[in-house]
Amino acid sequence: MKPLTTAARVALVAVTIYAAFLLLLALSMPPEVFKPLFAENGPFERMSILLWATLGALMLLLEWRSPQARWLGILALVFAGREADLHHAYTVMSLTKIKFYLSPAVPLMQKLVGGLVLVLAVALIVYAARLFYRFFINGGLRTPLGQVLLMPVLLLPASKIVDRFSSQLYELFGIRLPATTGQIVAAFEEGMEMAMPALFIIALVLARAVQREAKAALQQLS
Repeated sequence: MKPLTTAARVALVAVTIYAAFLLLLALSMPPEVFKPLFAENGPFERMSILLWATLGALMLLLEWRSPQARWLGILALVFAGREADLHHAYTVMSLTKIKFYLSPAVPLMQKLVGGLVLVLAVALIVYAARLFYRFFINGGLRTPLGQVLLMPVLLLPASKIVDRFSSQLYELFGIRLPATTGQIVAAFEEGMEMAMPALFIIALVLARAVQREAKAALQQLS
């Protein structure tokens, strides 16, 4: 990969400063102030919902002629719905839990609809992963767009690992993290989840700028 472009450097510096800000909040805030800020349905999660929904709307409105962009826009809206816990409004538990499909307490129609929604969401994620992989291996990492786009693509699985880290430690080994460490994990989980759609929006702006430059170059040649 070539040296970082200016756009990638700016984005990386911004993410680093933001990460330092999250760390400062986790280390300085008392639990009674920290927990509501980073809780489910707290300000950071609500902003994540808004940013994912904004990304999806922009993809569908601005890039509606591209089938790839339409599917990615729908996926962004799926992430917005997941952050908003919309599935909990129609089902008794998470769609990703095996017991949802095995429990006799869950109505059959919920199982069928929930399974269909889960399969479609997984299909969209696999489709997006394939698009990003092809873009990166075909030289995308040498461009400002590719280098910026790589950041949220890597943050997405990393945030899920962090999300499950503390609970898995307790479930598998009976280890409870110290309060301060728990706050750091929670801050990075919710904080970086909010950063991901923002970085994708920046990547979309860069992509449209590249498109405009390409059109302008073609017009000059014609």
